[in-house]
Amino acid sequence: MKYKFLLFFYFSFIFLASANQSDEAVYAKLDSLLDQKPELVKQKQKRIASLDRMLKDSEVRKDIANQFQFCTKLFEEYKSFQYDSAYKYTTRMVSTAYLLNDNAKINNAKVNVSFIFLSAGMFKEALDTLNTVDPMALAVPERINLYKVFARTYFDLSDFSQNQQYNQAYNTLGNEYLEKALALSEKASAEFLFLKAWKYMRVRNIELAIKTYQKLLLYYNLTEHEYAIVTSSLSFMYMLDNDQPKHKEFLIKAAIADIRGCVFETVALRNLAEIIYKENDFDRAYRYIKIANDDAYAYGAKFRQVQVAYLLPMIEAANMNEQESKKRNLIIITLFATLVSVLIFILYFIVYRNNVKLKLAKASLVESHASLQELNNTLLDANKIKEEYIGHFFKTISEYIDKLDKLKSSIDRKITQKRTDQIQDIIKQINLKAEREDLYGSFDRIFLKLFPDFIAKFNTFISEDGKYVIEENAPLPPELRIFALIRLGITDNEKIAQFLGYSINTIYTYKTRLKNKTIIPNEKLEARVMEIKAN
Repeated sequence: MKYKFLLFFYFSFIFLASANQSDEAVYAKLDSLLDQKPELVKQKQKRIASLDRMLKDSEVRKDIANQFQFCTKLFEEYKSFQYDSAYKYTTRMVSTAYLLNDNAKINNAKVNVSFIFLSAGMFKEALDTLNTVDPMALAVPERINLYKVFARTYFDLSDFSQNQQYNQAYNTLGNEYLEKALALSEKASAEFLFLKAWKYMRVRNIELAIKTYQKLLLYYNLTEHEYAIVTSSLSFMYMLDNDQPKHKEFLIKAAIADIRGCVFETVALRNLAEIIYKENDFDRAYRYIKIANDDAYAYGAKFRQVQVAYLLPMIEAANMNEQESKKRNLIIITLFATLVSVLIFILYFIVYRNNVKLKLAKASLVESHASLQELNNTLLDANKIKEEYIGHFFKTISEYIDKLDKLKSSIDRKITQKRTDQIQDIIKQINLKAEREDLYGSFDRIFLKLFPDFIAKFNTFISEDGKYVIEENAPLPPELRIFALIRLGITDNEKIAQFLGYSINTIYTYKTRLKNKTIIPNEKLEARVMEIKAN
């Protein structure tokens, strides 16, 4: 049993090592191609520049037919390379097609415009444009392409829809257009097999989809972009079949094909980065997602940028953590191996010195905290004295006014008793309204002396057209006087009404009128008023 266990362990180790070497060989090929990517892009840009010069020559010669042809070729170069330029040349295709008065070219150009909208995730615009295309004006290959774009639009809508009812409806429409394309395709053609495999993929017939895509790879000469689509689709089917090695293998092949074809409108490298991230290979995952992000921005469609954006921060954070972890581990191992004794002494010295500093800092903080607490208590006492002083002053004056009111009532009774000769002159001198106004003026002055910023701070709670502008020594408006009393801690509406000589309904009216002008929630106004500090 011991020998069997050792043999099992040995062969397991050999298998894992060989699998890892196989993965590294594939990654090495991908990484090598990524290093060549700038040169591949330069070659593509040279082709584009050459076509652009030919287009300008045809413009000089006013050769509309050649302009259409070069716009078409430039669209083909740009459609998976740069969204803005692809859109520019598709719209020029439409305009030149109209100048040529060629209905087939007009409709074909519209299909290309729709394809660009679709690549950018602009589903509505894609459908609106597709619905203007006359299928009967197109030759069979272009009509098949029309139905393929229709099908892909509805399938993408189905995949991105969050509503099951719409999801099913879009899927049904996509299948209808896929069937139309199949009906027009030659049975032995690569086009027919591609559409058939696509159909199997959509209905999740994994076995038939894989067989059909494999047949395309084995027996047909595909372009780099077609090869990328087929391998990416195979990767997706193997993922559904829970075959992780095959899923990753074909995703790497798709990424390689995309790089060779200078395809920036792609998801293969992004999906590969996500797989590698889940395998905890953060360094490689970060490199791939960074390139995928750069490609998405180079392509220029927001839709593609968003697809990468949610994954990039996670991988970047994981990679940074891994790098930091590696650095820390390296430092620890190096120090432990070479400076153990010295490190212990240094650590002891640092700990001792830090303890001394911490004790000193703690003592200083305790002393500072005590001083601040004492100062805070002093300030609180001072504010309390000020507020109690105003409250007491206002209460005393209110009682004085009440006494005057009683005196006036007594004098009125004497008048009723026809004893006017004794008190008529006194009555003329009594003016309760003036007394109250004088009282309110005194209250306003003292309050604003204690709270000089009250009006300015209060104005920050109010909308622009309702702010208060009060001249120096002018009385406070009634509603501000109400909130001045609230700031002093008098919150009972009945007491406020008593102090100001208003009815409770009047107090409510003033408060409601002011709250209607505030820019903060009404329930928070009084709390914000209480935050206004005294001088």
